[in-house]
Amino acid sequence: MLRCTRGFIVLFTCRFAVRYSLLTSCRQHCPGYRDLFDTLHKDETPTVAQNKKPPKKIPKTEVVDSPISIKDDVDLRQMIKAPSVPPTPTGNALILIEPSRDAQAECLAYFFSNYVNIPRDPSTNIFIEHILPLYLNAPANSALAQSVNAVAINITQMWMSRYTDSYLARQTYANAVGLLKTALADPVESKSDDTLAAVFLLDFYDSLNKRFVGFIDNGTHQQGAVALLRHRGKENFKTPTSQRLFTALRSRHISYSMQAGQRIALNEELLAEETAVLPSAKLDLINAELADLHVLASEGAKAMNLTSIEFYKTIIRKALAIDKKLGAWRQSLPKSWQPVAVPSSELHPSIRAAGVYGDTVDVYSSLTVSHVNNASRSSQVGALRLMALCKRELEALGVDVDPRLGSHLTTRAQEVIDRFCASVPYHLGNRTTLRFPHEHSEYPHVPEELRKLANYVDPFGNPVEMTQEDHIRAAAAIGGWFVMTPLTGFLKSPILRGPPAKPGPLVSSIRPGQLDWIRGQMQRLQNIYGLPTAAAYYTGPSTDVRLSSPDDVYPKVLNRQLWQV
Repeated sequence: MLRCTRGFIVLFTCRFAVRYSLLTSCRQHCPGYRDLFDTLHKDETPTVAQNKKPPKKIPKTEVVDSPISIKDDVDLRQMIKAPSVPPTPTGNALILIEPSRDAQAECLAYFFSNYVNIPRDPSTNIFIEHILPLYLNAPANSALAQSVNAVAINITQMWMSRYTDSYLARQTYANAVGLLKTALADPVESKSDDTLAAVFLLDFYDSLNKRFVGFIDNGTHQQGAVALLRHRGKENFKTPTSQRLFTALRSRHISYSMQAGQRIALNEELLAEETAVLPSAKLDLINAELADLHVLASEGAKAMNLTSIEFYKTIIRKALAIDKKLGAWRQSLPKSWQPVAVPSSELHPSIRAAGVYGDTVDVYSSLTVSHVNNASRSSQVGALRLMALCKRELEALGVDVDPRLGSHLTTRAQEVIDRFCASVPYHLGNRTTLRFPHEHSEYPHVPEELRKLANYVDPFGNPVEMTQEDHIRAAAAIGGWFVMTPLTGFLKSPILRGPPAKPGPLVSSIRPGQLDWIRGQMQRLQNIYGLPTAAAYYTGPSTDVRLSSPDDVYPKVLNRQLWQV
């Protein structure tokens, strides 16, 4: 626990100051992330979780016959490194033995198989792809191990039992929270990679509950991660693992800030150009500028001591500079990050029937590469929309606007949205209803030439090959999640303060019917993952929220609250 003393730069949050600002002097106790953690999670301890245990329910499909206690830790390390097979009984003894079921072990195996142990392009940086080595080296009763367990249980039961935030998952989460509190109080552990990774995973757990049980994400964990990043400083991220963890958490904070309309809470040292080596990290720095510009636009002309005309021109100039940076970023991508267009006529008929926009679809070397490309497109639409809004306000004031701006907005917006729509079949294939990752689905095939450019590796960095089956499994598990946030980015407008501002989507440049097609894909994603309808979402979370089964009627109401992470 840190106290504020004269001359000491405080790296944690003070409740009585601006969030995560640097304080140089303070006479009162500065609670920081750990005390904020205590306040928000005061009821999330194993003891309280046991007392608040919900009545036993028997779901239609159970992952296990009887859930085990979280104290019965399962060591996945032994399962992976030295699997042992007990002697097989013979004769009549077989019918007397009830098969042993271990919920935690099964959930871990399912999670790592479908979400982690997927061949990846080494130039990407989705941190969940790197969690296995850290997990194997972490003590079984550590915050990191329990955070992984909680996420694994939550995800697996989401698929198998059609509900999230079950008692077993919540109990494991509470155990991880308690262990993390202890780690945050330790001067060594608070600066460790394991502690940061645990915070990352708890944030991931909350993001699942946000979509399924109406959990309100106040950004506690990602803001806490920012405090820990600043606590460690740039010099404490020298190893390959710590560097990837740093860039992943920074990316999460920037993404959250963009969607929440908040300024970036990182200092210049943590946003330095030399910290961005991978393409995704370079995009993050551009997005940080865009996030701050959205805040600037929402504050209005008075906050900048400008007239309305000067204000709108300033926003246009800054947004145009970001638009150019995004274009340059795309041009600088390696060949393995470039899409390959596949004619729609070459696709499986079921893919075309499920939803294809245009005559071609774009395929990529991996889902993550496509995801980052689409994130850049969503950002570009955000910059273009700001320019369109300012252009409209200037014209309303009788100010002439360069006609080339309107032409640029029309051409660029249509180009960006076309490319996004072309990527959707690569993520969703022919799926229109809920299916399991292990069930076969049809997806566009990736050309062998593109696969060879990627130099795929496994979670330990060893060279491997990516097969179509690998892509099908990964796309079924996470492909749809990757397009959810960019989808809403095309529909959501930043607030532009000033009379008579009327924020609205940039639809004037979109082809007739294209916006409806995008909304249709949002509805399709709700069907694929069994996401709750808007009506169900607002009735309040129950103890165990059951998701729609494949035999149920799928949601007809588009739930817009699902489309932000």
